[in-house]
This record gives sequence, structure tokens and C-alpha cells, in this order.
Amino acid sequence: MKYEESTIQDIIKRRGYRENVKGDKFSLYISNYPVNAKYLKARIGNEQLILAELCCSIGVTLEYLAPGFKKVIGVDLDKDILKMCQANLEEAGLMVKTELILGDAFDDNILKNIEADIVIYDIPFWYPHEQENQGDLVIKNPPIKELIKKIQDYITSDIIIFSPPEWNYESVKEQLGKIEFEQVFIESSHNRNQIYMGSLIKKEGETQISLKTGYY
Repeated sequence: MKYEESTIQDIIKRRGYRENVKGDKFSLYISNYPVNAKYLKARIGNEQLILAELCCSIGVTLEYLAPGFKKVIGVDLDKDILKMCQANLEEAGLMVKTELILGDAFDDNILKNIEADIVIYDIPFWYPHEQENQGDLVIKNPPIKELIKKIQDYITSDIIIFSPPEWNYESVKEQLGKIEFEQVFIESSHNRNQIYMGSLIKKEGETQISLKTGYY
């Protein structure tokens, strides 16, 4: 089902969000699936570590990962989206261990003040959103190689990138070097890739994970 054909209620049900999750139609559509966030918590969670998510949107990933970490940090450029993120984390009782930062994930002044052991970068625009009347938003994303270098220099080398399913291992490896390129299938559909770097790599090269929401 396409974004423009979906209702907020359908997106919430189909993806398995909390019924009272805060978010507009577009933010809900582009957010992480809870089943994938739970998988990540099981894979990388460590209550001694701090996790930061760049471009955290309405906080779905943070909500499910926060219980597995000492602290989580969310960064987003949109103040209205960040307010919804805060509302979701408050509803989940997680603001006590959460810090939210309004700012650009490509801004050196933002990055150099973040102290975290693991960084997730959720690339904000995966494809042109013509229905938003803003043209091709993909071109607004910062160059991936430059941003990852900044994260490595300022914060940590343990990084996870959420990328569109159209990306391929060889082209990403050429830009970023040693990676684990995990293809994530949700209900048998290739939903995204998760690119692991640093000590988060379990197996260099291409891997796969298959998850089920229970909706279908």
C-alpha cells in the first residue's frame, strides 16, 4: 500500500505502532517498524552505553531501543517533529533517560557536542516525495561519506546507517570501506538496509534478516 493511499490508522495498525503514537501521516510512514527496532535492541543493546540517533523523527527507534541503553540522544532539524518525538518518549516513560537536540545532523557544532558510544543515522529522504510539493528531497541529504567521517571524528566509529533498499553493497563499500550490509526483509518485502560499521560488524559483507509484524 502506498503512502498516499494509506490512512494514519492503517499505517499504525500495519506497522505495529502503539495506538496512541504521535505523528503525522508522512512521519509515521517513513519511521522504523517496531519489529525492526526490537531486533536492533536485541543485537546492539547495552545498558552501559549511550546511543544517539541522527534524524530521529518521531522517535519510534529511540522508544524501543532506550530500555536497552544507559541513555539515548535524538537529533532532528524539525522542531514540530521533535515535539512529537518528545511526546512519544514521555508517553513511554523514557524521557528520564533521553536527551533531544534540535539541530542539523551535518552541523559540526552539533556533532562535536554529542557524547555517545553508538550512532544511528537514519537517512531522512529516501526517494522523491512529489506529493509533498517540494520536489526531489533526496538531493537535500548530506553526502554520506562526509557525514560518516564527521561522526567518526567527533563521536564514534560504531555506526549504523538506515538506508533505502535500492542501495547496494558494492557502492556503499566503495565509499565507506569495511561494513556489514544487512538487508532487512519485513513480511518478505525488502524494507531497508542496515549498514554496520566499527565493532558493530558481526560479519563483513552482505547479510540478511527476515522479520514479521504479525499483521499479515
